[in-house]
Amino acid sequence: MRALVDRFLAALARLVLRGFFRDIEVVGRERLPDDRPVLVVANHFNALVDAVLVIHAVGRLPRFIAKAALWRRVWARPFLWLAGLVPVHRPQDSVDMSGNRSTFATCHELLARGKTVALFPEGRVSEAPTLAPVRTGAARIALGARQQGAEGLVIVPVGLMYEDKVALRSRALVRIGQAIDLDAELPRFVDPGEPAEEGNQDAVRRLTAEVAERMRAVAPDYADAREAAVLGRAAEIALREHGRVPPPDVPLASREALAQRLANAPEAARTKLLDALARYHLDLSLLGLLDAYLVGRYRAGRLARLLVATALRLAVVAPFALVGAAVNAIPYWGVHWAGRVVRNPMLKATTRMLAGIALFPPMWLVVAWLAPWDAWWQRLAVFAAAPVLGLVAVRALEHAVAVQRSWRGWITLTERTDALAQVRADRDQVVALVEEAEELAQPSAAPRSARHR
Repeated sequence: MRALVDRFLAALARLVLRGFFRDIEVVGRERLPDDRPVLVVANHFNALVDAVLVIHAVGRLPRFIAKAALWRRVWARPFLWLAGLVPVHRPQDSVDMSGNRSTFATCHELLARGKTVALFPEGRVSEAPTLAPVRTGAARIALGARQQGAEGLVIVPVGLMYEDKVALRSRALVRIGQAIDLDAELPRFVDPGEPAEEGNQDAVRRLTAEVAERMRAVAPDYADAREAAVLGRAAEIALREHGRVPPPDVPLASREALAQRLANAPEAARTKLLDALARYHLDLSLLGLLDAYLVGRYRAGRLARLLVATALRLAVVAPFALVGAAVNAIPYWGVHWAGRVVRNPMLKATTRMLAGIALFPPMWLVVAWLAPWDAWWQRLAVFAAAPVLGLVAVRALEHAVAVQRSWRGWITLTERTDALAQVRADRDQVVALVEEAEELAQPSAAPRSARHR
């Protein structure tokens, strides 16, 4: 029964993410072993969305450790049980920490059976795009599980990054880091003659420090959200591919890697870069241009061929896209407005995701019930087709918008030829300063999460 529930929830997570994000990049998935107990440790920037993204990245449903405060809501307990969450008591939530003994025992037993357990060792959702202090829970669970027979246990760091934590159809990046092989690396954490157990405070402290270091290697590390956004934009300009129409998105993995190197550059170099970036964006704004317009090879004949090809493709999928749009329009707008009701920006994406889970399946059931067929398998086929047609509609719209922007870019460039030389010069300066700051970056510098406290 548990296995069936796990497979269902893993499939549901994949479906939810396909609708929620335009693209999800996963880097380092080969570092996840299939035949060993795994303890996943991930940064926590986006509440429930983080957990769903971890499920997608690891390709299975881990048993998540969640704060016990969630169980205070009686109505939520069946869903928490269904998801297989394991409650942990935090000092800020409860004075009675005795319940954690059973939590740790459950984790030890799961890992000893070769299962996957996941937790967010910061202990809370972080508003800033930098790793908060890592708590000792992961190290204690790992050492305790090994003591209880979890042979071959690995601790796998996972870094989660979002292009936009709130917007629908944004992009996400998951970076899976170098795992800690607890058996092989145990001498680094446990002194000779000392017990390898969770009661060994020195071992717990050393292992916690190693967990934090490997998480920092894959998690975003910026002073604040503004710095992350600005440096990401600078990196995107420098990495944008030339000559393609429509210009493709810069891969998030490449953009994030460069932006993080820029964050480690000297302050003077970053200030110089940000000043040039501000001037360049002011130029773009005044002329009604986008950076992508300046790198595409826009020609009337090429755009005409693109328009014809797009029109033919859309003509083929139009009937399916229109049905998908009609079926999913009401729940889509419900999801869109759900995020506006919540004031806390860290919960907006979670609210939208929960709204989608609550609104879309009932609508698909209603459509299947109203379908003019009596056979159960026909109604089941309608229910299964509804989300697929919805994705077809979204993809078709996004493709049409990309082509429309290409035409708009060509028209704008044609009308603004007198000012293009200065704008291109400003862009070239931004790219040059990105390269300069990257050369001055200090890869061995102390983590920014420590430097800004």
